[in-house]
Amino acid sequence: MKKYLCIAFALLTACMPERQDNLILSMAQPSSINVLQQKTTEQVAQLLGEPTFVRREEPNQSWVYRGRDCVLFVFFDQDGIASYTEAKGNCPSS
Repeated sequence: MKKYLCIAFALLTACMPERQDNLILSMAQPSSINVLQQKTTEQVAQLLGEPTFVRREEPNQSWVYRGRDCVLFVFFDQDGIASYTEAKGNCPSS
């Protein structure tokens, strides 16, 4: 089962529109990443679109936006407010 999930994930990220990838890279920059702080899930979805992956650990959740070389994580608190953001991978440094 895990093998099929990995394949499905790879296919989904390979088909990601370039526009969303560019947006993820621009939001992952240190000067922009804090813009997501204190945003609701609806506001983040409006800015970035649907996440690549959602992990729910009640009452919190985290959203993952995967670009080609960069992954953006948005962590929401129990009220659905973005409380922490982090970028990993080959993301812009400035």
